[in-house]
Amino acid sequence: MISRAFDRSAMSWSYEMHLQPMLSATDIEGLPFGSVFGSVPAHTVSKRHAHHDGEMFIVLAGKAVVVLGDEEREFGPGEVVHLSPFGYHEIRNESDEPFDIVSVYWEHIPSAVAALDKLPPHERLPERALVFCPPPTPNGGLHLGHLSGPYVRADMLVRALRSMGRDARYVTGTDDHQSYVAAAARLRGTDPAAVAKAEGDAIIATLRAAGVGCDRLTRPSADPEHADRIRVLLDRVVSSPAVAEEERPTAYCPTCDLSVHQAFARGFCAHCGASSDGEICEACGRPNEARELTELHCRICGTPAVTRPERALWLDLNAYTEQLREYLRGAYTSPDLQALVERLLDEGLPGYRLGRTTEWGVALGDGQALDAWADLALTFLDAARSESEQGGPAKITLLLGYDNSFYYAVLLPILAFAAGLAEYLPASFVTNQFLHLEGEKFSTSRGHAVWADDALAAAGPDAVRLALLRNAPEGRVTQLSHESAGHLAEDPLYRGAQEWLGGFAALDEECAGKVPGTGAWTDAHREFYRHLNLITRQLDGLLLPESFSARGYVRLLESFVARAAEFRATDTPTRRVPSLAEEARTSLALEYLAAKAFAALAWPVTPDLAQQVWDWLGLSGHPVREADWSFLPTGAACLSPAPELTTVALAAAGDRS
Repeated sequence: MISRAFDRSAMSWSYEMHLQPMLSATDIEGLPFGSVFGSVPAHTVSKRHAHHDGEMFIVLAGKAVVVLGDEEREFGPGEVVHLSPFGYHEIRNESDEPFDIVSVYWEHIPSAVAALDKLPPHERLPERALVFCPPPTPNGGLHLGHLSGPYVRADMLVRALRSMGRDARYVTGTDDHQSYVAAAARLRGTDPAAVAKAEGDAIIATLRAAGVGCDRLTRPSADPEHADRIRVLLDRVVSSPAVAEEERPTAYCPTCDLSVHQAFARGFCAHCGASSDGEICEACGRPNEARELTELHCRICGTPAVTRPERALWLDLNAYTEQLREYLRGAYTSPDLQALVERLLDEGLPGYRLGRTTEWGVALGDGQALDAWADLALTFLDAARSESEQGGPAKITLLLGYDNSFYYAVLLPILAFAAGLAEYLPASFVTNQFLHLEGEKFSTSRGHAVWADDALAAAGPDAVRLALLRNAPEGRVTQLSHESAGHLAEDPLYRGAQEWLGGFAALDEECAGKVPGTGAWTDAHREFYRHLNLITRQLDGLLLPESFSARGYVRLLESFVARAAEFRATDTPTRRVPSLAEEARTSLALEYLAAKAFAALAWPVTPDLAQQVWDWLGLSGHPVREADWSFLPTGAACLSPAPELTTVALAAAGDRS
């Protein structure tokens, strides 16, 4: 006889609840299930998670709400609930007593696969989406390192959503009030507003040249009402008991008579030792105060910094720690960002200074302006609220560089909590690391860069986009060499697509420019059609924030082209056999269907090429993605002749965003 008893003293902590092994196949040979005792303490929520197993809770004592996906229901002693495979679930115990259960779980792969099939990726993507990117700082032009981060990847996501019929909008702008703009103006001997205007205009032009279509551009220095709107939001923040005016020692340059912060500060991170500017270390992502840097000096003149007392508004970030944890539990965060924020929360958050001693930015009086990052966060919330009021509620996805993690995953939410604007926070954070050039970070000041405008002029927007998406620094640092930067149009997908699509000229001649209807089907035809639909679902899955991957998307799209080319090569001989005329019609119809599918699936990556193919097929508007591909109408006329899909033609194509 084997027995087990519920024993709180024998329990361990897992899934944010107490668990104790009960019976499994380890105890009883052949037992087709596992089981554990579980207990969720009073006023505790268990970890939200999913399994591929089926699971059943048998309630022993207490009452709590079991949440499964969008469903929730309270259960008590003697009740049983079944949890389906891959269903996200949690137990919310709001009572004063523990919630004790037995959990029985089992593996049944057919049920797990069926559960996945019930919820294909495209159905999990939102009907209305706002895709935000941190506004680039207008203190210089964009290089390929900039573009490789969130900007082209966000455009890829927006185009993909639009091709599915979703309402998707791209929101970014220019970060005009950054200290880096003021520092650049000092170094150039000019006015910050002039720098922000000139460099900001150039940045927007570069984004558009790369096919990045921005639906809302926030440009604070060009918006006469910006300061007033932001001050209204700041007043809401300042009313929080977590905000107080305090005098603290602050880094200062006596030579320049300058409060040294952010871009004006240079030194080394006290945490990781990397070279760092003030207030954030790009290497380890930790925040700092400029005065905490080792070997701190003024960036403008190089003088070692001293300290002086300065009075300003400070926000106690720790006052919102639990609210921040709760928010991030319900939002998706990329693994690197999640690890950073968990570490910061465990270490304790520093206070954050809301006012800076500077003349550049939203003026607060007494020689101070709103901190540039606080300004940026409130600008985000202002834009998100405006978009929601104008177009209705939307799911917000934020694509950002890892170096901005603290500001967007900690400071932004806490300012939203203080201002009562939490409903406008991102539902998902998708980060990127850095693209390096010849093993080192791109550097504008050292001229260590490949400028985006030069690359776009030389190779065309499609080639640049494809190269950057293939080499996107997702979860890792990626590399680019000067040599590869000079051959962007030689990407294997780019060349393979041109070769495959170029073969349609002969097919057009064979079909007299008319798309044939299907006839008899072979097993090869069936499997190729199955492949078109399956690979579409796989590509859809790479658009979910939780699994978003531009790199994976490009490689899978490349395999699509290779499969289509292989289908043509192996099936063409049978098209010349008179007795197989009916099979030949199906083969040709599938070729044209593959071209249609390619146009829709490639539009997020290479929009000019995809639009050319779509137009050639006689289809209107922008490419439209289908969950299950429908054939072109029998007898549909393609443009004649087939388009000249060459590098030169593509480079010369206009912006089709």
